[in-house]
Amino acid sequence: MFNSNESHHSSHHHHENLDDSEIFKRRSLSARKRRKMLKKFTFMALCVLAAIVSLAVVFLYVFARGD
Repeated sequence: MFNSNESHHSSHHHHENLDDSEIFKRRSLSARKRRKMLKKFTFMALCVLAAIVSLAVVFLYVFARGD
């Protein structure tokens, strides 16, 4: 049987020997991806909120008029 350390690290050799510029580039790319995902999430959340507010306004206009 394999040692758990050996089997876990057997396919993870691509992170060895990274120089400072490579580390900076990878961190920059991951930060860019996080910002992009956050923008998408924020946009979708605001769209859902706008739809809820719009539906509430229409509902109140149609069903809650005082006449």
